[in-house]
Amino acid sequence: MIELLPGDALMLGDPWFLALLGPLLALAVWRATRARRAADGAPGPVLGRLPATLRSRTTWLPGLLGLLAAALLIVALARPLKGREESRVTTQGIDIVLVVDASSSMTQDGIEEGVTNLDVVKAVVARFVEGREHDRIGLLSFAGYPRTECPVTLDKDAVLEHLVGIEARKANSEEDGTAIGVAVGYAAAKLKDSDAASKVVVLLTDGENNQWAIDPREAASLCKDLGIKLYTVGAGRIMQQDPLFRTKREIPLNTTLLEEMAATTGGRFFRAKDTSALVEVYKEIDQLERTERTDLRYTDYEDRYGL
Repeated sequence: MIELLPGDALMLGDPWFLALLGPLLALAVWRATRARRAADGAPGPVLGRLPATLRSRTTWLPGLLGLLAAALLIVALARPLKGREESRVTTQGIDIVLVVDASSSMTQDGIEEGVTNLDVVKAVVARFVEGREHDRIGLLSFAGYPRTECPVTLDKDAVLEHLVGIEARKANSEEDGTAIGVAVGYAAAKLKDSDAASKVVVLLTDGENNQWAIDPREAASLCKDLGIKLYTVGAGRIMQQDPLFRTKREIPLNTTLLEEMAATTGGRFFRAKDTSALVEVYKEIDQLERTERTDLRYTDYEDRYGL
């Protein structure tokens, strides 16, 4: 079986019959040559040219119609088919909630000089989202408390659109802070009723927890109980101005809590101080959370001899 038109559903069931079109074409050429020679060798009129009749002008028509009928018969023998294909993907999908720190410290440029941490993170996370074509993804931002930016969905365009719109909270505002426990607990609630074979939360922060409405360790235990794997990412550097020497110095990030949270759920902790490291982190998470898929294709065909 061959496909006549790429992208269309017009098929031929027995295409080898089309080989008969070759001899038929040769016959048409032979007849046309013989007719031309007969016309060239015919004696001229003795008493002048006789007026042409309709019959004499259409002597070629029966032969042409016969050749056309034979060509259509050959095409019919080749069995034109109109196919309808439906592809069904059988898979155990993954549900992912991305949790992005949007506290005021994310306006610093500790990951890439001259670019805010938040802008760098949004660009890297966008590449991660684009690569998860068949998975459902949700998006949260957090500072003093979490905010649902996009519910868990297959619509990657919606996730990317809301990702671009995330803004850092204002410094010293009521919304500012780093409530890691609340954010992870909120993300777990988003996946509580998920029937996906694998459920994942990816938390990125550039700071340490300073809000204790929910203990981060308890939030990690909740993830474990719900079968959710937690990946934690400590990103960037926190730089502090030294008033005495008028220089900046890096404040070490205490990652112990993030490491414990990830280990509780069977996930992993990653440290990324610059853009290239952050890109590699999300690439590794992308590879760790992959599942095999089986494509099952069903095709129905309808004979189209009338074409």
